[in-house]
Amino acid sequence: MIKAVLLDLDNTLILNPDTSFAHSFLALLTEYFQSKPNQDIVPAFVQGLRSLAINRDIRSTNAQALIQAISEHTGRQPGEVATAIYQFYQERFNAFESLIQPVRGAADLIESLFQKKVAVVIATNPLHPLEAVEQRLRWGGLPSDGYALITHSGNMHFAKPDPAYYAEIAARVGVEPDEALMIGDSFTNDIQPAQTVGMQVIAVEPKVDDPLYEVRRCLDEPGWFELSVPPHLKPEMIEPEMRGNLGALYGILEGVKPHFWLQHSIPNEWSLIQIVCHLLASEHEVQFPRLLRIRNEDNPFLQNAPTPPDPEHFTPCDEDGWNVVAQFVEARQRTLQWLAQLKSNEWSRRARHSTFGLTTLLEMAHFTAQHDRLHINQICQTLGRCE
Repeated sequence: MIKAVLLDLDNTLILNPDTSFAHSFLALLTEYFQSKPNQDIVPAFVQGLRSLAINRDIRSTNAQALIQAISEHTGRQPGEVATAIYQFYQERFNAFESLIQPVRGAADLIESLFQKKVAVVIATNPLHPLEAVEQRLRWGGLPSDGYALITHSGNMHFAKPDPAYYAEIAARVGVEPDEALMIGDSFTNDIQPAQTVGMQVIAVEPKVDDPLYEVRRCLDEPGWFELSVPPHLKPEMIEPEMRGNLGALYGILEGVKPHFWLQHSIPNEWSLIQIVCHLLASEHEVQFPRLLRIRNEDNPFLQNAPTPPDPEHFTPCDEDGWNVVAQFVEARQRTLQWLAQLKSNEWSRRARHSTFGLTTLLEMAHFTAQHDRLHINQICQTLGRCE
């Protein structure tokens, strides 16, 4: 069942020629800064944008990573860099409006999806701040609100074509990847990486008169969203799913107030600190040891994980929530390093599970990623009720 639809923006919902935009952006950036004392920001800015697609520290949003990269390259303080970039977007980004053209039927498609009560995500490459994305939506005659998520440099930890970008979106909106549909024009940036993490995809040809006609026709077919397509598990989907989950965890918790960590905002449910403590304990005691057993033993029998304590009897493992998150990320990164060393035939090693029956290392690794998303969604719901 499809619960979320991800929509690429440029050359899917709006026409924005990539080459012209890139050249115009660089020219305007250079012109803006050439008369300023901090003109050395320009080459560092361009290089920083290119580096966002590289696997890096997931604790930083794209905006934070870009600012840090420029700061290190120029020797300027991060605050000065952030202010300069903010002023550029505020003062000059409007100049790109003439490059943007509406796409026939794009607004109707979005409104139709809103009526179907699915989560609608503007899944544009998150290289620019939210205000710049919102401007392009307006220039394209598209709704400005009502979305489950608009990806931008300030809320995402990965960029296209990294498949972890799509896994982060799934975890942020509370769906499994196979419950999401990605619609985009680029095979490299949209279709292939979304498929890698298990999403359904529809490719768009932007050069035809009505590029979204087939998309609208398909999605309007009765029962289309109720179709269930079981995920076809592949080893290459596990690593980006796990990385994307970590990015979503940081994204959801960013800005959490200190007193929220201990609040039981939902009766008989764990607090935030208890949830992240459970993730940490599970990684150490269940998730990784289970994978290790499957690789090292022949057809091992796996018991269900012990039932975790109820909120009243759950003593948090630490008083500092961010410290627990950091420990969990460190533990998960060790798991990822271990998974990266597996031989191709080891992913299919078998085991017997007390609940799932016959299973494999690949299925259990995928279950670990699902376990992440279950509790990330729990964190999201809990955080939404904290006061």
